[in-house]
Amino acid sequence: MCIVVSKGFKAVVIRNSGLFEEYAHLVPEAAQSFLRQGHLVQNSSSLEVAFYEPKRGEDHLEGTFFTGNLVYEKAQTLPNGMEYIEAEHTYASIRGKTAEVGDLHKRLNSWLSENDRQQSIDDYIIEVYYPGENKEEEAEVFIPIKD
Repeated sequence: MCIVVSKGFKAVVIRNSGLFEEYAHLVPEAAQSFLRQGHLVQNSSSLEVAFYEPKRGEDHLEGTFFTGNLVYEKAQTLPNGMEYIEAEHTYASIRGKTAEVGDLHKRLNSWLSENDRQQSIDDYIIEVYYPGENKEEEAEVFIPIKD
């Protein structure tokens, strides 16, 4: 089920970049790299997060993305190579199995179109990953929408 929420995010992340068409393997690799250092993050919620620069058109081939952990508040110091990022916006959101994250994006984009809503290309797309206790990990996708 797709919903509209106004939400803020605070995270400690590592900046990455790459071709949009390679995100399917670049993002998980970057997330695994972050996890090897994630124990160094102060005020961590232990929830993994990814922030994505939206693709702005067919000629926009390479983008910036961030992988890291949500935090409760900004730390006094950050581990080497990491940065603090905040995002606050109104989002269309959906939650489901991490293995189906591509489908979650498709469903959200269809919902936006069906409900005459437009994605804001000036704000990050965000995915939050929830550990699965005795079940599969889940992901929640947040697509920023124009007000």
